[in-house]
Amino acid sequence: MPSFERLTIAEARTLTRAELLPRIEQEQKYWYDRIHACAMQPGDEQAFKTFNDIVHIAADPHRAISDTDAIAEGRPFDRDYWTKPLGELGEL
Repeated sequence: MPSFERLTIAEARTLTRAELLPRIEQEQKYWYDRIHACAMQPGDEQAFKTFNDIVHIAADPHRAISDTDAIAEGRPFDRDYWTKPLGELGEL
């Protein structure tokens, strides 16, 4: 049993990216350790898929690069992407 609560789609909808990233890092370590120890159990596949679905929506590297460039160049960017819950943005 993990020493943390696994992310769910319902919970991820209520969190901002800033709130999600530490949770994603924690759960990512859990899955990395589990996979590399060959300790996957029946039923883990669905939980791992759910986690990956959340990661792919919450952590878009192209968006992060684009917004970083905008900040560096003094251009405007959509702050809601980082500060509003994913459910409010309709992304999850």
